[in-house]
Amino acid sequence: MNKTQKITLALLVIGLIFSSLLRIAFNVSDGFVFQRFLISVLPLPIFDYAGNASNELNLTTTILGYFFYLFAGFVLIKKNKDDKKWYSFAVGFVLILVTAIIFEGSSIVLDLKSEFVGQHLRIGPALFILGFLTLTKNLKVFNLKR
Repeated sequence: MNKTQKITLALLVIGLIFSSLLRIAFNVSDGFVFQRFLISVLPLPIFDYAGNASNELNLTTTILGYFFYLFAGFVLIKKNKDDKKWYSFAVGFVLILVTAIIFEGSSIVLDLKSEFVGQHLRIGPALFILGFLTLTKNLKVFNLKR
């Protein structure tokens, strides 16, 4: 692995940690109010969506992990600009990330307005898998004969 690949892998791992494994639950409707730490040994579920409401009435720091994924996504776009297939894959990765960041950001805004009812989009493990596949496509150990 070269230096850029190592940095990208580190960003992906940090993104996984902060989006799925180690999160802080909080609310901001009455100022920042810490609720609890959420620690998971396994990053499950891979995909968790509650578009209208859920019984989880705390925000989490999941969005922090998404920003690490976003930085990794920009590196992946830059490194794959000559390969149309993987460039498109990297752009799709970033577009999914932007959607997730907007969704989580809107939840923060709703909590500020005291209208938050548990909406969340937790796709950290899925993003890690997509980013890892894009990163490893050039590594010799993952190359298959075409």
